[in-house]
Amino acid sequence: MLLNRIGFLLLILPFSMTSPTYETTQSDNWQRDILKLHIGMYKPVPICEDKTYCENTLYYPSDIVSRELGKNPHLQDYATVDDIDSLPGYGDELEDKPLCLSTEQLIFPKSGITKNLEWKYIINHEDLVQAVRIETCVEESRPCKVIDGFAEGYYTKCKQKFIYRQLLSLTDNEHV
Repeated sequence: MLLNRIGFLLLILPFSMTSPTYETTQSDNWQRDILKLHIGMYKPVPICEDKTYCENTLYYPSDIVSRELGKNPHLQDYATVDDIDSLPGYGDELEDKPLCLSTEQLIFPKSGITKNLEWKYIINHEDLVQAVRIETCVEESRPCKVIDGFAEGYYTKCKQKFIYRQLLSLTDNEHV
């Protein structure tokens, strides 16, 4: 299961991964080939600051995703695009005012964090799209509208809600 931001509540600690740099000559090509065997062409999954998903990744493994989707055409059944339209008769009343302001949007995550706090590449490719509707709190930690100060001695504050979403992703050994 991957987390997608209809809200997320995870602590992500700073993490840095650097790749080795070396000069390539004819005599040390074998070293580069051995290094490729050990780390593969699979780049580290990007970690996005202040989010539990990334929509844009510098090294998205499109070739690996295409290969895996070609080998497993049944995975097309898992393509999904959430609707952003509101339900009829729900929230249409003029007198309804939200306690906390939020924005809704569709995202197409390319990497995300699992409930086990592991970053994975999410399958989001021209051949299989997984779009997720998210709602982001606009005034997090600010007092709620309308009812703030309603009961003496109590205070209110807006909080981001979080939810798990299950999406197809690549495993560490480059399979879906």
